[in-house]
Amino acid sequence: MDKKTSSKKTETITGARIVVMPTKTGSTPAMIYKGELPEKGDVMQFAMPNGVTYSGKIADFIESNGEILVEFTDGILPVTK
Repeated sequence: MDKKTSSKKTETITGARIVVMPTKTGSTPAMIYKGELPEKGDVMQFAMPNGVTYSGKIADFIESNGEILVEFTDGILPVTK
């Protein structure tokens, strides 16, 4: 099993929005943002306008029209301080 960890420092992305993606068993959250392409397996953090920060491990992503849609391996979780 590949246990690669990113050497990049985890940055908090601002200006992202949460979208709901349909799955075979219901739905899962995903994020859309503008910025650099992530790497599969990286952990990303997203600060929302309401002050909540979410974190998730990247399962897959796609770039289209200058925006990146990120899907997560186990969904997203709020970051506690």
